[in-house]
Amino acid sequence: MATERQQFADQVGAEFIAGMEELIATAKAGGLAAVKRKYASRVTPALAYDLPVVAGGDVAAARKALGVSQPIFAKILGASVQSVRAWEQGTKPPSGVARRLIGEIRHDPEYWRKRFVPKPAAVA
Repeated sequence: MATERQQFADQVGAEFIAGMEELIATAKAGGLAAVKRKYASRVTPALAYDLPVVAGGDVAAARKALGVSQPIFAKILGASVQSVRAWEQGTKPPSGVARRLIGEIRHDPEYWRKRFVPKPAAVA
């Protein structure tokens, strides 16, 4: 008796194989142009997901755009202070996730400042 997990895996596998067979049939019938026409609305170009290039100056600029110290920036990114220092000095590249977030901060620092940097408490 197949488990629920195995049944799900079998179903996903069958759907994948059917999709690949449909893709091959489309390509055989009309070539690459036919494949592009049929699947263009279902496929997102992979280039949209390329990681941004982040140099040391970009890391420091993103941190300064938020107006935070290296320790606070490290907490925001879920990294160590040593890593942030190494990134800013250009001795070590940021991880993929850090590059993505640093790129987003550089793109719209005001949005991220509102999300990450608390406003100072009002003095009574």
